[in-house]
This record gives sequence, C-alpha cells and structure tokens, in this order.
Amino acid sequence: MCSFAGGVILLALAFVGLGSSVAPRIMGVQPYAIISGSMEPAYPTGSLVYAQPVSGEDLQLGEVAAFWRDGDVIVHRVNSIDATEKEIVTKGDANDDVDLRPVSYRDVLGRVVFSVPYVGYFLMALGSLEGKLLLGWVVLMGAALCILGSVLNNLATRQGSENS
Repeated sequence: MCSFAGGVILLALAFVGLGSSVAPRIMGVQPYAIISGSMEPAYPTGSLVYAQPVSGEDLQLGEVAAFWRDGDVIVHRVNSIDATEKEIVTKGDANDDVDLRPVSYRDVLGRVVFSVPYVGYFLMALGSLEGKLLLGWVVLMGAALCILGSVLNNLATRQGSENS
C-alpha cells in the first residue's frame, strides 16, 4: 500500500501529464505552451492552449490561430485575411502592431479552442534538462514514499500479530 504522500505525488503527476498532453491529443486537439506575453490578458504566459487542427482558409477574423513561424509555434489572433494570396495577418493581443509577415495558409496548425493557465510552465520545464531531472527526482521520491508506506504497514501488521 502506498503512503498517502507518495500516492498523491504520483497521482498529481499522472493527472497533469495525461490531462494536459495525452488526453487532448486523443480528443483531436494539440497543446501549445504560451511562452511570451504577446497574447495577454487572454492567454497569459505559462498558459497551455489547445488548438483544433484546421486549414488556413477555415479561420475567421478574431479567432486565435496557432501557426509555424521560423521553426517555432506562434499563437496570435487573426487580424485580416487575404484569400487571394492565401494568407492571414496576425497580431498578438498585447502588441501595438500587426505581425510584420503574413502567415501562409499552409503554415496554420489550428484554431485555439480552450486554454488552461499555468500548466504550460510544467510542460516548458520538461523541455529542459533541469526540468527532466527534477521530474525524475519527484517520481523517485513518490515511489520511495510508496515503498516506505508499504514497509511500515507490513511492520505494523507483523508487530500487531506478534502482540496478539
């Protein structure tokens, strides 16, 4: 039997990991972490947004799109659409000006459909060596607490049966 603390640690990690990354992909949406303040206040830094895959021509004015730009995923609002050139012009909510370069329809990843604040920090941390090491340490501590709880439970059970 796991100790309560060990079980809570392992369940919390499973909930955050599966709930924020795996389950949404099964539902057909892709998570992206917000790493800058360009979309505040709608999507604060550290939020995790979920984008439903759509083609560029399916986006509407005012919707928030996820798209490729120079190898990075950007999340900005659709400011205008040029159907002739098959491009959208985007703008971060917190930015004064529209983005310098339009986004080709083929670079659109999807339409943002919902978000969860702060969870993006967790996924961003996992992208670093330090974050992976910390996660490994937390999992090991959770497992150690589970084992310790089982050992102590067995000792208490034996002690109780010897005293009977």
